[in-house]
Amino acid sequence: MMPWKLKVLVFNKMREYAGHKIEVTVSSKDTIATIKEKILEKTEIPIANQHIIFGVEALKDHETLKSRNIKDGYTIYLTPTYLELSELPNL
Repeated sequence: MMPWKLKVLVFNKMREYAGHKIEVTVSSKDTIATIKEKILEKTEIPIANQHIIFGVEALKDHETLKSRNIKDGYTIYLTPTYLELSELPNL
């Protein structure tokens, strides 16, 4: 099976990646956990902080792209769960 491209749109208020699209090379048999590893390599966003959404549903780590009918060229959404509050003083 030939690898294909999956677009990942970072959707939150992180200044460094907000609104950015990245592409990862995947296969239909890849799990969401594998996709998170590939995203980590490109963005350094920790896996524990990655939540991936397709449509209106959060995807679970054990699910495959094929099981969710995600195909070549589709876009998934990444919503990291940590906040950047650099403008606030340290307490």
